[in-house]
Amino acid sequence: MPLSILGFYTGLTEQERAYSYFQRYGYLLDEIAFFEVSIQENGELSAKPSRKLVNEARQKGIKTLLVISNLNSKGQFSAELMSRLVRDPAFSNRVYQNIRNMLSTYRLDGVNFDLEKVDVRDRNLFTQLIYNWTRQFKQDNYRVTMDVPAKTGEDTTDIWRGAFDYPALGQIVDEIILMTYEEHWPGSSPGSVASLPWVNQVLNYALTTIPAQKIMIGVPLYGYDWVLGNGAKVISYRRATELARRMGAPLQWDTQQHSTFFNYESEGKRHTVYFEDVRSLKEKLDLAIQRGIRGAALWQLNLSYPELWTTLQTYKQM
Repeated sequence: MPLSILGFYTGLTEQERAYSYFQRYGYLLDEIAFFEVSIQENGELSAKPSRKLVNEARQKGIKTLLVISNLNSKGQFSAELMSRLVRDPAFSNRVYQNIRNMLSTYRLDGVNFDLEKVDVRDRNLFTQLIYNWTRQFKQDNYRVTMDVPAKTGEDTTDIWRGAFDYPALGQIVDEIILMTYEEHWPGSSPGSVASLPWVNQVLNYALTTIPAQKIMIGVPLYGYDWVLGNGAKVISYRRATELARRMGAPLQWDTQQHSTFFNYESEGKRHTVYFEDVRSLKEKLDLAIQRGIRGAALWQLNLSYPELWTTLQTYKQM
């Protein structure tokens, strides 16, 4: 089965950084997920996608998905909103109807649920909500996909992962996107955001619980610039390579994590940068092929670069 590629398009209009890449290379995508439309406290939805953008994707033969999230006005995932959704049938039905109306109005192919930080006590209720919504969407032939936190085993007490029942959700929805990134993050020591051994470990567990043909691995298009003892800031491939060149810092390959990194000093402070590039991208795509899963989801297209699309082209021609 050819490798399926999904791209997360951050933004709902043509005014996004990724738009020029989408115009030129969009044909390489099988699915595009427009990020994001948030559920409001009154059950309404926060925004609408551009008709022009959706129509362009359809003309390129790309399946169009609307990302529905529980992000609040502060940009944080709301556990309180999720608890209301799973406990208040009238509220969840109002939200469903609003999503259904938007899918119909904008002629979208389906939905992508990015519902995070669900209270672990709501695990069974959350699964039931996804089941109910999916059943209704599929009656109208809409595609249902879902983002789930990456995990290497079951821990029902974990505040980020515990509410996600891989076996049940894998049977319910059409596609599961494993968020295989943030292995290292601003609060951790420097390292790859998605080392190959860790991604493989996540896949080992996922493949015991979810049908392989439904699994997509998340592929990050970013990294972090850590300041020794002072956290980190996100950095794109283009920014990282420009920074390394300006600082005269040689790019190195971490043979254990399978990731590019470099070190530099600025204003007397020591920095370590790990970022994803073409080499680590190819290794993850090769892994997806080797493990027989559906494909890969790119997070996010605003951080893409020409070499990425050239690489994708070789995989789509296989």
